[in-house]
Amino acid sequence: MSGKPRGSGRRPESGDLRVRRTRKLLREALVALVEESGYEPVTVRDIAERAMVNRATFYAHYDGKYDLLLDVIGRTFEPVRVGPLLAREPGEPVRVPEWLVGFLEAIAAQPRFYRGILGDGGSARVRADLRTYFEGLLLARIRAAGVTPESARMPPEVVAGFAASAALGSLAWWLERDAPYPAGQAADWYLELISSGVFHPLGLAPPRSGATTPGGAAGPVSG
Repeated sequence: MSGKPRGSGRRPESGDLRVRRTRKLLREALVALVEESGYEPVTVRDIAERAMVNRATFYAHYDGKYDLLLDVIGRTFEPVRVGPLLAREPGEPVRVPEWLVGFLEAIAAQPRFYRGILGDGGSARVRADLRTYFEGLLLARIRAAGVTPESARMPPEVVAGFAASAALGSLAWWLERDAPYPAGQAADWYLELISSGVFHPLGLAPPRSGATTPGGAAGPVSG
């Protein structure tokens, strides 16, 4: 992730085929081990053995297992950094953006891995860093919307913290229950839930309701 959680020291990407292959093996090894036993018990030795490389090779590519984890999840979370919060054509109702549905679908495609990271038995450090990361992204977007501490009903930092915690809490709930609702519906509901907790405290008028997900499901989302 650009603007990664603290602690990342991954070496720059290389065009060398052997380097790319080794990093792919290491990423796949981490995912498999987390799916089996969760994140915390996994060691660098475990990862190296599963990838069939030695520890020196591992450290030639990553500073540690957390650094490797950031490389794995950064590929999934990149749309969160670059995608617009909502999608809307001029004169049209707000709709849930495709990147958000795609992001949830990517998470749902590896439920055991992401439960092992974000669930009750996951990594407290990852959850804390992701919350801080989300807060920073949201705060930047709030400021870009022209909101100032003087114009808002409460400090924007409070609103960003609320929305970030709600996002991670909702995501963990969804994963712990094996993603019981389609990604489009989950995205729809999340945005509807947080809209009243974001726009009103910031002194903003919520967008028109009548949002639709890219998959065609409709829902009265404002936010």
